[in-house]
Amino acid sequence: MSLYKIFRMIRIFLIILIFFIQNFAHSKEIKWKFKKRITHDNYYEALATATKKIKIDGKNKKIKFAIREYYPLETVMNEKEGRCKDFRIQEISSQGTILEKNYSLNDCLPCIDKGSGHMCSYPYFQIYYRYDQYWKLDSDYKALIDNEDVTEDGAKQVIFLINIGSREQVMFSEMLTNLESLNLGKMRFYKSQIIKYNTRLRKIRSEKSKVKKTQNLKFQLVFDRIKNNTLNHINNKTKIKIREKDLKILFSAEPSATVTKFQTRD
Repeated sequence: MSLYKIFRMIRIFLIILIFFIQNFAHSKEIKWKFKKRITHDNYYEALATATKKIKIDGKNKKIKFAIREYYPLETVMNEKEGRCKDFRIQEISSQGTILEKNYSLNDCLPCIDKGSGHMCSYPYFQIYYRYDQYWKLDSDYKALIDNEDVTEDGAKQVIFLINIGSREQVMFSEMLTNLESLNLGKMRFYKSQIIKYNTRLRKIRSEKSKVKKTQNLKFQLVFDRIKNNTLNHINNKTKIKIREKDLKILFSAEPSATVTKFQTRD
């Protein structure tokens, strides 16, 4: 076997390995500085920026990031309820290139860590779209560059997170890897996993179930429909509707999980 094929196999292995050990902590590692809020006809747009040192070609460089957040115009904008958003859209970019888009549906509940009278948004359904330059946010994901697109706008990876209890979530994700150099064609991976946390804010993971893979056609059709519909809602800055019968099809890939009205917390 040639050195090129060996190198290619190692790189593909790393892509697949990353897919199965991914995490979602990057946005909390960056300290965003709020810049301004713009009022549109049907939604607010908030802009924040940040700077992070990353290693490029062996040298540490400061990279500037921008995050744009969109949420409904009817959101109450005061000190106590300003964080309470029915839905939220975020687009993270660097030098004009999109690194990640994410969308969440939220419950508005009393804040756990803000004191009496404060209301907060608690996501119960989230979708993440990661693009080929996502590694600038998390250097462990450089291998995503070699992935095939799984959306029309070029996302390399799509992740769903759905609450199934006050300290539990189920994760579904998709990735398409090109193995043509190994005469294996293109392989699409869908996986599921239950994640448990030891706090009600879902900040510290305590355990994870074994990863399950699925090739069920109904699952794939529902997954694709939700991811594509959500991108349309991201573009239009509108609220998505998730059907319970679609959730049941997704949950068929993770039999130990049950639909419990996307619970948010105790």
